[in-house]
Formats: sequence, structure tokens, C-alpha cells
Amino acid sequence: MRLSKANFSVPPMIIAALLLLSFTTASRAQIIQHFHVTAGAASTSVGSPLYFTDADSFLAESGYVANMPLITNTFLPTIGYYMGGPTFTAASNDGSADSPAASGARIALVVRAVAGPVGGHWSFWETSGNEEYGETITFSYATGTTNGTNSFLLSENTGQPGEDPYGHIHGRSFTTDKPGLYSVWVQLIDTSRNGPGGGPIHTPSPLYRYYFQAGTSIARIDRTNSSVVITFGTQPSNAARQYAYFLDAASTLDEPPGWTTIAGPLSGNNHLRSFTDTPPAAAPHRFYRLRVTTSP
Repeated sequence: MRLSKANFSVPPMIIAALLLLSFTTASRAQIIQHFHVTAGAASTSVGSPLYFTDADSFLAESGYVANMPLITNTFLPTIGYYMGGPTFTAASNDGSADSPAASGARIALVVRAVAGPVGGHWSFWETSGNEEYGETITFSYATGTTNGTNSFLLSENTGQPGEDPYGHIHGRSFTTDKPGLYSVWVQLIDTSRNGPGGGPIHTPSPLYRYYFQAGTSIARIDRTNSSVVITFGTQPSNAARQYAYFLDAASTLDEPPGWTTIAGPLSGNNHLRSFTDTPPAAAPHRFYRLRVTTSP
């Protein structure tokens, strides 16, 4: 029996759809920094406080920065914004995780305060379904906000007694609309009504602060006597792209004499880096700029 070529053909529309799906998935995966911060509790006892079980390595106090590249990918709803940050999760109490919250707890994360570039906004985009990107901003904070009350759930339960507080939702996005270093203070709360008197089982966590580095920028410049310390957030190189940072200085913004490189190439490591400069004694002014070069 002779088979016709039609038996092996695939309609062009299906091929195009498969290629588009593959390209979309690959394109999204290439630009999103992915790490997790897990919520649990000091114990499963009533009244014990919630806390992040693995936050020490990512808190602002450690110098860690969540990098937020400018999104130019047309397949992402957040195009035109700087996007990045952790996936906030809640530990399961099925015995597979350390320090989970009690059964029946329903953990949410409240964004309390945002600091950063003047006129900037830090925003949260809720997912339209696990692994799907949100299409619009759910809530937004202007820099300088100190009384935030907006929250989103980490637990995927319905708040019924005995339910596992576990939650691990992908697709949520954090964005900013201006480059710079943002400080974001958050707090964990138990929204369940399964504790004494119909209240929560757990008490709130302390405030936690995280750094979000949008684009490439100098975070701060500190002068002490004759020295100047320039601090900036960095991004590590990976298999797909190499990053090198350079710090330039100039005594005037006129040309010439122009800019002189005073540090670099410096590698990135997802942390703040600092460089100490000693300006010439005769220079009445000193200007700084940060450059980053990339190579495949």
C-alpha cells in the first residue's frame, strides 16, 4: 500500500500556532529572574507569629537586589515597565517543609511601604491563573507611601478549618515605571478565622524590606571628608549573557574633557556594590555615571 504525502502533513496554521507558543514561552523565560521566598510560622501553636523561613539571603539588609529589566518583549503584558522580583510562597504542613503555619491558616502578604525614585511607582499584577501573566495592574504604590494596606494571598486554600496553608503561585508580576533602587516593606498576616474567638490562628510577622533594582542606576552617593562612596545594584552574568559594570567620573559635563573610567569592568552578583573615589582636591565638582555592557 502506498501512502500519500497528505497522511504526513500538518496544517500550516497548526505549525504556526505551535511555533508561536514555543517562541512565546522561551521569550518569557529568558528575561524573568526566578527565585522563591517562603512564608511559615515560628510554630503551629495558636498565637505564634508568621515569618519568612528563608528570607535572610534576600532581605535588603543582606544587600541583595531583585533585578528588574526594562521589558521590551511584546509577548509580555508588562511591556514598557521594569519587571522582576521573587515568587512569594507558603510552606506546606504535610511534613515536606520546615516551619509551616498551622492547618487552617490562610497567609497573605501585605505591602506596607515603598521608597525609591521621586515620581516612581511600584506595582503588583495578579495572575489570571497559575502560570499566566496578569494583564493589568492590581494595585500600585507611589514612592513615599508608608501606610499601605493592599495585600495578596499566598495560601491557595479557602480558609476552612484544617486546610493546608500551602501556596505556590507563578505568574504574578512586580513592576516599576522609573529606573532606580526601590525599597519595599512587606508583612505576613493570617486572614483565617479559625483561631480563638473567630480570629486568626497566627499573629502577623515583623516588617521585611526587599530591594528591587529597576534598570541600571546609581543607588546613592555618600561623601565623607575627601572620599565619595558610590553604591549601585548589580546583575550577575549567566550562560546567555555576560554583564560588566563601569563607573565613570567627570569634573564637568561639557566636552572636553569628558568622562574617565575610574572603576571596571566589575562583575555583578545580585547585590549592591560600592566603589570609593577620592576626587582631585582642585576639582570644584565631580559627576558620576554607571555603565553596563553586555555580551552573548
